Amino acid sequence: MPTVIYRKTLLEGFKYTLSKAVETTPFWKEKFEGLDLDGISPETLGELTARVTIKPHDLYERSRVWPDYIREGRLFHAVMRTSGTTGRPKRVPFTPDDKRRTARQMAPWVNEYFEKGERVASFFPPLPSSSGTFALSGLENNNAGVAYFQVPITYLQNRELLLKELEDIKPTSIWALTATAYNLGLILPEKLREDVKTIVVGGETLTPELAKATLELFPNAVVIDNFGSTEDDVTGFRIVTKKGTTPFHFGESVIVLEDTGDEDYPEYKRLYITKVMSEGELTGLPLFNYDIGDLARLENGEVVSIIRVKDVVVLSGAKLHIDQVMEIVYGHPELKDFVMLYHPLSPDNPRPKVVIRVAYEGEKPAGIEDEVRELIYEANNPVRYEVEEAKSSELIIEAVPLEKLREGLTVRPGKTKRIYVAGKDF
Repeated sequence: MPTVIYRKTLLEGFKYTLSKAVETTPFWKEKFEGLDLDGISPETLGELTARVTIKPHDLYERSRVWPDYIREGRLFHAVMRTSGTTGRPKRVPFTPDDKRRTARQMAPWVNEYFEKGERVASFFPPLPSSSGTFALSGLENNNAGVAYFQVPITYLQNRELLLKELEDIKPTSIWALTATAYNLGLILPEKLREDVKTIVVGGETLTPELAKATLELFPNAVVIDNFGSTEDDVTGFRIVTKKGTTPFHFGESVIVLEDTGDEDYPEYKRLYITKVMSEGELTGLPLFNYDIGDLARLENGEVVSIIRVKDVVVLSGAKLHIDQVMEIVYGHPELKDFVMLYHPLSPDNPRPKVVIRVAYEGEKPAGIEDEVRELIYEANNPVRYEVEEAKSSELIIEAVPLEKLREGLTVRPGKTKRIYVAGKDF
């Protein structure tokens, strides 16, 4: 049976959201046709994933998935842009009510961790990107008494400009992609790092090792790790401190977790998202069982981590998840970062291969390639089997100086890419 997670206080909003979606949106009218709407509950959605669902590629059908009040121009809306794994831009309407919902999603941690007078240095880009839109909307609509500074993401490529900007801002909070926050900790002066009380991150898997490393660099901070998407805003969050990590909290969505059927990785569940609005609110994009392409790691009935399907490489019958590699690299005292160069199975490549390039500073650690390989095998026996016994795949470990980690690879400001695919990215 699927696991369904939601706040019980969302039931009234769920009923309203369902009714309004069927009334205004052709896609959902078709999906729910013939079903008794009064009998549908969040638990019911968990049993309907084969029929009632929406996938990223469906979002291109704007005449079907956008509500009539958006299509007919009866309501102001901004339009955000995301490509994700579908390759070409998806456009997502974002209404004033969506802004208010985003604020509710963020309210628990904004109210607890942000005092009046805080100074936020945000590396989340503004429109048409969604992350900066959510950040600004969430703070504004929570009436948080903070100053929000938008840092040009191009400054990440110019250390002198970056340090000058942050020394002028004197931030008490940094908002950035997960790896960006960690990398900032490596270059910022001690005084700036000590002044930071909160680090708001998202967009990449945060492993315990990466969280520990980040908190060591920012000794007075807590990390607020957000799971979000352009389609559903800031779906969930967890709090990471030196004392431990909370499970993910999902405030305004219904989460369905379904077995993937992969017996080697039973703890990873396929994740579906349903957006819930409050009575009377109008969203730009209704969503029920959105098959976003993410996997949730479930322990004792709680979601402890979330990774992207695109953050997995397949080596014949085995899967190497990016969070396993992150745990090894960021848990190692002499390694700083990594990328994965993936050569998938194809007619020209009968043996899939992944090259894991790990980065060090200073002198190269002796025997580091063999050490990383053994740690991967220890964490992932199916990978060991496919590479060492079945000889069906290849796993290569390369150790390089940190400055050469992404040599020859495309780097986009404000984006952290970990997996590069042969024929596509290099």
